[in-house]
Amino acid sequence: MPERTDAPGATGRLVSRPFLMVTSATFVFFLYVGVQIPLIPRLVEEHFGADEIAIGLNLAVFSIAAVVSRPALARFGERHTLRLLMFAGAMLTAAATVASAFAPSLWVLLPLRGVQGIGEASVFIGGASLISGFAPPTRRAEAASYFSVAVFGGIGIGPIIGEAVIGPSGRFRAGLLVAAAFAALGALAVLAVSPSQIVEATLGVPESDHGGSPAFIHPAALRPGIVLACGLAGFTSFNAFMPEHAKSVGLSGSQWVFATYSIGCLLLRIVGAKFPERVGLVRAVTIALSGLTAGLVVLALIPTVAGVFGAALLLAVGMSFQYPSLMTMALNGAPEEERTRVLSSFTMFFDIGTIVGALVLGFVAGVTSKRGGFFGGAVICAIGVVLLWRWVVPGERRRVVRPTHAVALDVAPTSGQ
Repeated sequence: MPERTDAPGATGRLVSRPFLMVTSATFVFFLYVGVQIPLIPRLVEEHFGADEIAIGLNLAVFSIAAVVSRPALARFGERHTLRLLMFAGAMLTAAATVASAFAPSLWVLLPLRGVQGIGEASVFIGGASLISGFAPPTRRAEAASYFSVAVFGGIGIGPIIGEAVIGPSGRFRAGLLVAAAFAALGALAVLAVSPSQIVEATLGVPESDHGGSPAFIHPAALRPGIVLACGLAGFTSFNAFMPEHAKSVGLSGSQWVFATYSIGCLLLRIVGAKFPERVGLVRAVTIALSGLTAGLVVLALIPTVAGVFGAALLLAVGMSFQYPSLMTMALNGAPEEERTRVLSSFTMFFDIGTIVGALVLGFVAGVTSKRGGFFGGAVICAIGVVLLWRWVVPGERRRVVRPTHAVALDVAPTSGQ
């Protein structure tokens, strides 16, 4: 199948009607994710009477299911369209969340959290693959920045809605039903994007041939993905422990902390969308991980209202530039026809990072305190900086890349290139 010249990316154009519609559908869906950020920790502690380790287990089950299912989801998207993958995932999530609202125990909730993880992975893979397909190769980091406005915008605004619905009395069932409604609305928004408006991300690949790397994790995604996992593992402590930590410093809830973080991310991702490709991907990732490390150290050492809000802004810097830069590194290392599988593998590290962070930092916080959990997260982010410079950068120097990508990576080509 010859490459479609009417693809938005083929003309050099980035923001198109299908780009905006897929991004909008993703935003609506990720409001569901955001609503559950303050809800799940409070549900586990206040309703089921469990501790920080149980909170970490809930996050981990969600992410483990997403990791295990991702390769099959990528193949489904290639064979049955990414639009259908997004729709099916959003509807599956809505159904599991409605069931969660009536879960009688923590052990009934856990498998439903796994189903939610599969649904969220479906939407993320489908949306990210489509957006990457719409973008010219030299503007992928910029496209990822705009797309991630939808993802992290929903994650940032959702907690405000969640806290408002749950309230101090703990209306957890109402909160879960509201979350399910956003997931269902996301599915309907995907249906609003007609197939004729979507240029599928399998451009240039014969429909009967989806060859390429058969590995569970695509090799091009491995090194950037592990660095991403370090950043996400550390950040997990913010999502998991902030609802209760905010109260411990004198706030009535965590909604405005998450709002501050969200607004910071939105502004940086919009205004700084071209920043990673201008300063170089490696420098952008270094800045991102440094921001995450600093923000978590502030949370650990300065338990005040000012410290909480200052940390939220530092974390916004970190989360704004990490994903677009590392995603572009991963995509630059594979053929165009393997883009969906690269993104499936790369986004898998979101969940791997969450699993590691939830289990490790949940244990650390359980035996020390939530501030100990924040400090543990800072250590993991700092490890990510070391891995970036000692492992990822040398690997990028050995990789044969196209000249335009060598500039974006900020890695000098070797003489053999």
